[in-house]
Amino acid sequence: MKLKFPEEFIEQGERVPHSGQISDTFYNVNRLITRNFFLRHILRNIPANEHYIGISTGGALIAMAAHTQYIHSRLSIIKEGQLLGERPSEAQWYLIDDVVTTGKSLLEAISLVGSNPKEIIVTVDRRPENANPEVRAIFQP
Repeated sequence: MKLKFPEEFIEQGERVPHSGQISDTFYNVNRLITRNFFLRHILRNIPANEHYIGISTGGALIAMAAHTQYIHSRLSIIKEGQLLGERPSEAQWYLIDDVVTTGKSLLEAISLVGSNPKEIIVTVDRRPENANPEVRAIFQP
């Protein structure tokens, strides 16, 4: 059973997340991961793998933390439409993001890398249904 995203890290007020859609609910994953309990919970849900790619900013921070756990892994970051770091071997990488609102940033990341990830792991999936692309969310919204 997934944990519910902690209320203390949900902020109300109109914002425009990376998806470009106006939202009145903001899941502050960057603040959440500063708490050791929650960061450890997230990292327990990210398997050991050869290569992690994190989407800036929250996804990149989580991917960096996962990378430090596994000495033989590689790390790349997607920031402002660019892949920073090496391109992974096909199907041997995990894509990590903080919050999915539309899935657009995930599809753009996959297109940029040029291959499909082994799995997409997100902290929260805000979409009404887990559609294209399919993700594994660590917390319930």
